[in-house]
Amino acid sequence: MADITVIIGPTGVGKTELALRMARETGAEIISADAYQVYRGLDIGTAKVPQATIQEIPHHLIDILAPTEGYSVADFIARSSDVIAQLRAKNTPIIICGGTAFYIHAFLYGYSLSAPAAHSQIRDELNEKLAQIGPEALWAELKSIDPTSAAAIHPNNHRRVIRALEIFHQTQTPPSQHRSKKPAPRSDCKLIGVTRPRDQLYAQINARVLAMIQAGLVAEVQSLLAQGIPPTAPAFSAIGYKEVIAHLTGGISYDEMINLVQQHTRNFAKRQLTWIKQFEHLDWYKP
Repeated sequence: MADITVIIGPTGVGKTELALRMARETGAEIISADAYQVYRGLDIGTAKVPQATIQEIPHHLIDILAPTEGYSVADFIARSSDVIAQLRAKNTPIIICGGTAFYIHAFLYGYSLSAPAAHSQIRDELNEKLAQIGPEALWAELKSIDPTSAAAIHPNNHRRVIRALEIFHQTQTPPSQHRSKKPAPRSDCKLIGVTRPRDQLYAQINARVLAMIQAGLVAEVQSLLAQGIPPTAPAFSAIGYKEVIAHLTGGISYDEMINLVQQHTRNFAKRQLTWIKQFEHLDWYKP
C-alpha cells in the first residue's frame, strides 16, 4: 500500500502547486526534496513557499542548515527517513516534492553509498584546477569520466563536481559505480510526474526568473554576503546566487545576470528531464 506520494518534474513546471493542492485535499505534510531549500536565508532564489503556507501545511527539510554547511544525498535519505517515521506514527499522509531528481531516485531505489572518505590533498589540487580552468571545464572533465554523475550535478555546484572527481582520482573508477541500488522502486510510493510542452516550460522559467529578480533576489544575496557568508559557501552553488554574486562583484552586467540565470535554469530543466526518463511507473499530470 503506497502511503507516500512523490511528485517530480523539471523546475518551474508546477510541482509545488500540485503538492499544495493534494496536501489540502488529504491533510498531508510535505517533505522537500530540494538540495538548496534546506538553507536558511535562501528564500527567493530557491522558490520557497511563504511562511503563511508552511503554517497552513507543514513542510519538512526546509530552513534546517546554515548556508556554510554541506548537504548531500546521504543527508537527504537519512533525514527524510526520520521524518517519514514520525509522520507514519501519526498516520499523516506524506508528499515528497522537489527538483533534485538524483535525491528522489536515490530514495526510491534505496541507494547504498560506498564512496571513500575525503582526501584533502586531492581536493586542494582540484580546487586549484577549478580556479585555473573554471567550473564549466571542470564539469566537462567529470562528464568525460562519468556522464551519469555529471548529469546529476550542475556545473556551478563546485563542491559536488570536486567531490565526484576526488572519488575518481582515489579509486580510478567512475563515482557512479560507488553506489548500488535496488532493482525496483519502493512499493510504498506513488510517483507523479508533472509535465508541460518544452516551449511552455521555458517561457515559464524565463518569467519565473524575472519574478524572482523583481521580488528582491539581488537584495537577498547582498544581505547574505553582509552577514559574512562567503561567496564559496555550499549554498551559493544554487542557480541564481552565483550569477548575482558575479554581478555584484562587477563580473557581469545586470542584464547579463538575468540572461545567465534564465539560461542556466533552462539547462538545468533539460538535465532534470533526462533524469526523469530513468523513473519507472510514472503517472503523468499536466497543469
